[in-house]
Amino acid sequence: MPTRPPRASPQGRTPTRGLSPRAVGRLLFHARVSNAGLRPKAEPIPVALPRVLREAAARDEEGLAARLLAAWSDTVRAHVEAGTHEVSLSGGVDSAALCAMAARHAPGKVRAWTMDVHFADAVERSNARRMAKVTGAELVDVRIPDAVLPDLFEHAVLANQTVILNARAVASYAFYREARRQGAGPVLLSGAGADEVLQGTPGALASAKARVDEDRTLAMRALGLEAMALVDNLRAPFRAGSHDHEAPLGAVDNSGKPLGGARRGDHESMPSTTPPPGRSDQPVARREDAAPVDNLRTVSEGGNSDHASRASPVDNLGTVLASLPAPWDLPQEDALPSEELRYAKWVLSELILPPELRGARAHGLTVRTPYLDEGFARVALALPESVLLRDGFGKWLFRHAVRSLVPDEVRLARKTPRYGHTALSSPVRERWLELYREWLSPARLDSLQVIDTQAMLGLLGRYFRLPPDDAQAGPMDRLLMRLMSLAMLQAHTKAPP
Repeated sequence: MPTRPPRASPQGRTPTRGLSPRAVGRLLFHARVSNAGLRPKAEPIPVALPRVLREAAARDEEGLAARLLAAWSDTVRAHVEAGTHEVSLSGGVDSAALCAMAARHAPGKVRAWTMDVHFADAVERSNARRMAKVTGAELVDVRIPDAVLPDLFEHAVLANQTVILNARAVASYAFYREARRQGAGPVLLSGAGADEVLQGTPGALASAKARVDEDRTLAMRALGLEAMALVDNLRAPFRAGSHDHEAPLGAVDNSGKPLGGARRGDHESMPSTTPPPGRSDQPVARREDAAPVDNLRTVSEGGNSDHASRASPVDNLGTVLASLPAPWDLPQEDALPSEELRYAKWVLSELILPPELRGARAHGLTVRTPYLDEGFARVALALPESVLLRDGFGKWLFRHAVRSLVPDEVRLARKTPRYGHTALSSPVRERWLELYREWLSPARLDSLQVIDTQAMLGLLGRYFRLPPDDAQAGPMDRLLMRLMSLAMLQAHTKAPP
């Protein structure tokens, strides 16, 4: 462990300009519920999820499927009737069902946008082309060259207003930029949020906790003695900040314009078309039974280096770190009633929605997410677990419900890892490493005030020597990209207005 004290401001006071050193340390250590408030005057994404618990047992499965499909039809129809005929189409079952339902309500009017980037899944891209043909949608393929990703990293960080974990978030920024240039919008529908309300990723909680443990282990080295204080704080009760409060219910959107009485911000409400189901307690899946996911949110299969490893933290603080609460389970004044909901809110606000909402808004596009509309989310979140997780599939009942809309080869395709490559495995590796050297210099690290600069420079040197398939490449890349994001936010926050 480092022996010198971290270079923090006296008594944790925030400088006149710049990021709060305390917030920087807590973010790197996953010691805060939300990244809101990291940057002065940054507007949070107030994720709204209905306070619904899953029913304990399945009733008539066909009846549940019919109700789910009706809720989906009503939800998408409300968006289409509001004038939105464009969708983001990755080729997975979520975006496929969205495209198909939009085409059912607006035949011959739907335009679908898909992304061609080197880590996009080839099967899903083929499925996107098939869905466009089946539904009669016009397909626009947006090519994202690898070389633009490191060059756009800083722009993406500033647009997202928070840290970036991997190149996928940068690719989203580039996708919306190019789609807008080609005439997309002004409003697009996105399939984001389906996994979170329909349990689309078996084992998501377990692998997310494994990634948090990995991140905290590395953060101990990056933060020095500051990390020890954070460990002590997490082992004692503390009062939640006001930014952790639950937001009013509504659809997720990034326009900032109220719709149907919604509050301003990154979300808008669409009309609720489905009555709420009954409430019941249902435990979530056990973490120890689950498979790992990658460093964004999806199931990992095989030895991809960007995915969480199965190993526990290796130093003598491993037991302590593993026993600390996950960030979504930190104390909150108005916590959601189940771990599933708390995790969903955290992963949406921290990882999924900033690139979707803010990344698009930076280019004048509004993205709406029908899977998170209140009417559909209430129905989805009340479904028993037994009809969602089956035979290794997530979202089983939804896949069954959309069988009249989505061909079987698309509907029943196994979920594949959404591989957000590390810098080491990128086709433009040297450009990524050059960016790291530029933004993780001693002066940049010192400006964050809580970083053990010498320890981080040693870690950076070790990272540069790793082979791309090393098990530590993914966890180290997450740390380095977080640090680079923070250095960029610091530089721009401190700049004169």
